[in-house]
Amino acid sequence: MFHPGNRAVALCCVLIAALVVPVLERFHQTSPNGRVTIGQLSSVPRPEDVGMPLLGSVEGVVVDPNGKPVEDAVVHESSNDGRPLGGRIFRTSTTTDVHGNFVLDHVIPAEKVAIWAYKYSDYYEDVMEPFTLNRPKNLKIPVVEVKPEQTVTGVRIQFPQKAGKLHWSVRDADTKELVHGVFMRWCRKGVPSKYCINGSAPSDYERIISLGVRISIQIDADDGLHEKSEYRNPKTGSRYFRARSGETETVNIYLRKIKKPTP
Repeated sequence: MFHPGNRAVALCCVLIAALVVPVLERFHQTSPNGRVTIGQLSSVPRPEDVGMPLLGSVEGVVVDPNGKPVEDAVVHESSNDGRPLGGRIFRTSTTTDVHGNFVLDHVIPAEKVAIWAYKYSDYYEDVMEPFTLNRPKNLKIPVVEVKPEQTVTGVRIQFPQKAGKLHWSVRDADTKELVHGVFMRWCRKGVPSKYCINGSAPSDYERIISLGVRISIQIDADDGLHEKSEYRNPKTGSRYFRARSGETETVNIYLRKIKKPTP
């Protein structure tokens, strides 16, 4: 007789095996010496047999503002609010070929599936990303209905004007060495502070920035040994960064150490 705990484990294993072990089919093969070998081949279970949803796919092309194909763009799906479909943690994604074509497989069926792309190296931002600072006006984002075991074809994604980038290096004011890491706060001019974006980043950091917005950036070293600082335009002294299409602004930010009170 099994101990009660062992019986529970055995029952669990039987249930799991019933779900994942496919149907076995026998086969035989005669070897040159006349012996008969008997074996088994397993047939792959259908997704619906193990509780998995039937999936669909989407095919299309990604082009730049002038209609030319974009190679190596990352294409993904999402719901209308930008979240992954079906409660997934990550979106399903793929990349375009040399002709800008893509095939996005394993898409969860839904009535409204938004299809978008990005290519940061060419300044094309992901407008479906939750922390996008400004989505271009009149932007056409393809929304399609995906059905089980069917392929949606003819989807065309056209990138808007290129965004800009900000690349910073946060250094100790005395040693000129990079600090360990930073906390940052991004705020849009004229927008309530509750909508500011807080996060952490390496001290040598680059971010793509939407066009048409002015951004203030507060920076604090994560070691607790330096004073806080903020972005300043190296030419004008303005505390607001404004991206220029297809350009990267590079700045050095120097943090002074916090002075210890004298006893």
